[in-house]
Amino acid sequence: MTNLSRFDFSVVRTLRMKRGLTADQLAKKAGLTRATIMKIEGGCGNPTLDTIESLSLVFNLSSSELIRLAEVAQCEQGTLNTFKKKGINVSHTWFPDFEIYHVRAEKGVPKIWEPERHENTAEVCMVLSGKIEVTIAGQVYDLGPNKAIRFKALQEHRFNILESAEFLLIHHK
Repeated sequence: MTNLSRFDFSVVRTLRMKRGLTADQLAKKAGLTRATIMKIEGGCGNPTLDTIESLSLVFNLSSSELIRLAEVAQCEQGTLNTFKKKGINVSHTWFPDFEIYHVRAEKGVPKIWEPERHENTAEVCMVLSGKIEVTIAGQVYDLGPNKAIRFKALQEHRFNILESAEFLLIHHK
């Protein structure tokens, strides 16, 4: 039997409640007993991989996603760096597998793209204020406040600041 003690499957309770299910309903849908569900939700259970798979199917998750949700993790504090270039101020917060760039740029800043900052991640660009033009693999997108776009970060892309803007760039796996 695999030792899953570094995991807290009490997250099953949250998933169950989010879907409006009782413990009995979840047990029935997963082909498990109510006692098993209560044990898992109480953080006392050490579910088998078959049990995890049964629960995952009910929640429309892969088994690995449910395990990842149950993984006991400590809060992480990001590493913050700031840098400035002509007409642009950036606060960069870094976590393993996740980065946030908070960018403030003046109108007319030359097109921005720094391939050395990209890995095999997705990138989200969300405009907080102002207007920017994002060119991704030759396709142009105009973004204003409360607009966002997501794309593969390794694709060639450029930002053209149409009016002074504040935006977030988020890199994630």
